[in-house]
Order: sequence, then C-alpha cells, then structure tokens
Amino acid sequence: MNKSYYFAELAASYDAEIQDLLTDSEGKAALKARLKEKRQELDAILPMMEFAPEMVVPVFYDGFSFPNPKALAAIVQSEPDDGDFPDWESFSALVTLQDWAKPYVESVLAESAGEAFMVTAACLEYLRQFDSAAQTSGGEDRDEDSDKEDGDDDEGELDLAEAGDDWLGQQGFDSLKS
Repeated sequence: MNKSYYFAELAASYDAEIQDLLTDSEGKAALKARLKEKRQELDAILPMMEFAPEMVVPVFYDGFSFPNPKALAAIVQSEPDDGDFPDWESFSALVTLQDWAKPYVESVLAESAGEAFMVTAACLEYLRQFDSAAQTSGGEDRDEDSDKEDGDDDEGELDLAEAGDDWLGQQGFDSLKS
C-alpha cells in the first residue's frame, strides 16, 4: 500500500508501540490491560499527540471500523502540511467509531491539534488493519520471508530508503549509495 513519508514512519512506530503493549516482562499477554491503562491515562498523555502520536493512538485501538476502506487509500498518501489532509469533520464520515471510543474523541477534539490527531489515529488504525505490507499487530506471527518469495524487494521500503538517503545528503552527510 502506498503511504506518505508521514504515515510510513508513524505506522512503523505505531506497530512497535503495539508490539510493546502485547506482552508483559514475563511474556504473558497484556494488551487488553495495557490498552485499558492508556485509556485511563488519556488526559495525562494528550500532550504527546503532537510530538509522539504513536504513543496516544493505542487509546483508539480497534475503535474504528472502515465501511469503505478504499476511500482512505488517498488520505494515507497525504501529509498533514499539504492541502490534501482532511479535517476531522469531513474525514469522520469515512469511519465508524465504536461507542466506547466516542468520549475519548471528545477529549482529543478539545485540544488544538485534536482534529489532525484524530485523522492520523484513524489512518494508523486503518493501516494496522488493511496494510498487508505492514507488520501485523495483535500477536499474530508474520512470515517475513513470504513477502520476498519471488525475490522482489518491497518497493515501499526502497522508496523510503532512498528518501532517507536523499535527506541525509541534504543535511551534509555522505550518501550511502556508491
């Protein structure tokens, strides 16, 4: 699935956060309890939504359903600063919120960055559920070799690597390309 740099980076961070929440230090399943903790601590972690949204998005884990998943494909290719990033009011028509999530949405929308965060949160949940190229969250094992059975490299990874190399070059670092 094609994603903007913004969503590619955040999806990887969000997946890592979910993976971290899956088990406790003894390896026992802990996702349900940890999500409950996150939801109870929402007011305390809300300031993180601007600089580390992947730490707040788990509050909405399984809080969205997507009646028309294809409608979100263009949105995950956008960046918050470009003109294509929707506001929450128009975007919310594309998703269905679980009843338990509605009070959390109200708390988030009371913040100045709340609308952009809610679009980001829904998109990250969409990617978690529908992006077959992404790491699978929720405790399912993923066979990484199956993606490369035909010897094809993941095109998204190559684009991201190139973008990262280009950015490093712009910052004055030597290119990783020879």
